[in-house]
Amino acid sequence: MTADVVVVLAIVAVAVVLFVTEWVRYDGVALMVLLSLAISGVVPMARAIEGFANPAVVTIAAVLVLSGGLYKTGVANVVGAQVLRLAGDSPVRVTALLMLTSGLMSGVMNNTAAVALLIPVVIEISRRLGMRPSRLLIPLSFAALLGGMTTLIGTGPNILLSSILERMGQGGFGFFAFTPVGATALTLGVLYVVLAGRHFLPDRSTGDDDGGDDGGDEIDLTGRYHLAESLLTLRIPAGSALDGCSLVEARLGQALGYDLLAVRRKGHLVRAPEPDFRLRSDDVLIVEGRIEALDRLRAWGHLAGHGESNDAPGHLVRDSTVLAEVEIAEKSDLVGNTVRGIDFRNRFQAHVVAIRRGGQPLGGLFPTVQLEAGDALLLLGREDQLRQLRYATEFSSVGWTDIGSATEEYELYRRLMRLHVPDGSWLDGQTLAASRLRRAFDLTVLEIEREDGDIVLPHASESLRAGDCLIVEGAPACFAVLEALQALVPADERPSVGELESEDTGFAEVTLAPSSDLVGKTLRDVLFRESYGLNLLSIFRGGRAFQSNLRISRMALEFGDALLVYGNRKKIALLARDPRFLVLHGQLHEVFRVHKAWIASAVMVGFILAASLNVLPVYIAALLGALLMVCTGCVKGNEVYTFVEWRVVMLLGGMLALGLAMEDSGTAELIAREVVGRAAEIGPRVLIASLFLICALAAQFVPTSAVAVLVAPIALSAASELDLSARALLMVVAVGSSCAFLSPFGHPVNLLVMGVGGYKVVDYTKVGAPLFLLMLLMVVFFLPIVWPL
Repeated sequence: MTADVVVVLAIVAVAVVLFVTEWVRYDGVALMVLLSLAISGVVPMARAIEGFANPAVVTIAAVLVLSGGLYKTGVANVVGAQVLRLAGDSPVRVTALLMLTSGLMSGVMNNTAAVALLIPVVIEISRRLGMRPSRLLIPLSFAALLGGMTTLIGTGPNILLSSILERMGQGGFGFFAFTPVGATALTLGVLYVVLAGRHFLPDRSTGDDDGGDDGGDEIDLTGRYHLAESLLTLRIPAGSALDGCSLVEARLGQALGYDLLAVRRKGHLVRAPEPDFRLRSDDVLIVEGRIEALDRLRAWGHLAGHGESNDAPGHLVRDSTVLAEVEIAEKSDLVGNTVRGIDFRNRFQAHVVAIRRGGQPLGGLFPTVQLEAGDALLLLGREDQLRQLRYATEFSSVGWTDIGSATEEYELYRRLMRLHVPDGSWLDGQTLAASRLRRAFDLTVLEIEREDGDIVLPHASESLRAGDCLIVEGAPACFAVLEALQALVPADERPSVGELESEDTGFAEVTLAPSSDLVGKTLRDVLFRESYGLNLLSIFRGGRAFQSNLRISRMALEFGDALLVYGNRKKIALLARDPRFLVLHGQLHEVFRVHKAWIASAVMVGFILAASLNVLPVYIAALLGALLMVCTGCVKGNEVYTFVEWRVVMLLGGMLALGLAMEDSGTAELIAREVVGRAAEIGPRVLIASLFLICALAAQFVPTSAVAVLVAPIALSAASELDLSARALLMVVAVGSSCAFLSPFGHPVNLLVMGVGGYKVVDYTKVGAPLFLLMLLMVVFFLPIVWPL
């Protein structure tokens, strides 16, 4: 075993671990592999990037654009409409037709796009027949995987393996070379699911068996997202500070994690009120959330001593702290930003107590007001730290002031107050960060007075104690809202999901589109509520519904998440037009260019004919087809870059370098001789089974294209060593790489249906394990008949 072989095996091992654990994104792993091979000298640096110019990479990128043309012109929707018409009322017929449709579409277009188009069809069929979508979505995704085996362009591994054959000078696979084996696999898959597999599919019960039979949508939502348990009604008592507050000022979401869905006022129900809607005493609020949040806020106890608020400024300045006044410079980068947005306290080690503009103090929530040149900021901090501000270019002047002058000029008595933490308060022992006084109510603790020593400008990790006196900066209205929220009264009436829906408002399930760039981002990052005006009530992931406004706003989105939104139907329709989302609602699909459907179909047929008849090399035919899709308007120029999965391109470019390294270093030959060769000694069918299992088991966690690139050199070396057909063994690799049936993580189509169907990982294993074994038997006994060894 040479040093190069050791290096290559180590890189393979690390890459597999990173693929499985997902500690690093798979395109990042591929680039790490490429750089490791180049820097270690295993692959010459000039050849390390050859993979990006490989015809397979070009073909895959172009085919994604062709597939996008079929998507954008609604060609697949026509097919889906025919499925709806032919499905009838038989669940068996529906399952078979959907699988065949998904499989046939995946043979000529990207299988993820095919499944994305058919998910709304499945939802509509499920509603019409009273079936759970979980009875149909795994068959849909499995059929897409099987259908991808039927043609050269059906899936990435097929294109890659054909390219590898061409590089060896043997000529690539023909367009329909995969069809005999792939069509057999698809047929077996459909028969298996229809005859046996459907009995292993979960019938995701709503958990609401006593919910009645009326309103299938309501039952489904109530069960999947536990809405019945999480809807609360709260009454605003007379004299509440919430009387006259807008929804933004009421802070129901910030303070309690509640989503306000409707307001009942004098017998009239206002659904999905706008942010500027004004609350009134005796309003009944219908919110989504947990009563425990309100109980916890009440457990804070009565904090205020209003009579002491005027003496708070006098307690503010101590020996260790001083007040300074700074003026925003003309060209300061602070201009146009807010105190909160620039995190002023951490950036300058000082707290902004108040702001004056044009000689007048700003009231209200000045931390959210955009700063202007010439604004005067009153700062509280340690003298040595404030002196450093004289060197800061953000300020045109820095000076000291006393508490008396500051109180008068900035009207500090309006913004400073003393609060007390009572005995038995929930706040006793909680940190300032956990109390969320600042984040939820814009109340900043400037000092904690306690018997064993005062704490000036306490850190967020400082714990509160019963008996503490807090010098707090903030608008009195914010504290009034805190007390008003504590005084909310749970109403006796129990809301129902049904009354929240009308012609104008309703619920919708949303999932991320295959080309969405939102994976890894939070809804707060993308300003979801501000952009669409919709309430996000829950995220369904891994068989579990996550709720709480405070929690889900911080959750990074994952491919396969299902999101439950509520609001105006026009706004839901607006969301449906965003290519980053798929709205799973019958009448709210994306608007397609149906008048160009015949053009997109003609371009695709032309590409298939050119590739299958060898009129043009497949990568040239694919590029020409992609260009025609753009020139004819089936795909807009800017959409090209959304259809091409650039992470896949980076993955292929990097992993092809690893395939080259395995060949040149002798690693593939070594594995073929020591591992696969031993299996061949028992018999050719054992060899086929071994290759299939290596690919298929890896494909459960590693991207299928990466599996094909890794195993192809081993298969080719085995063919050379044992004088077997390279085409036959590569066909085994192609089938094995597409058998991601045991987990949702090996292929995007499985993740795409996971949240929508409410699946757990074990559901894929239950349904997929028999199909996996069936594919193994097909490869061992049928494939050698079509492709003799």
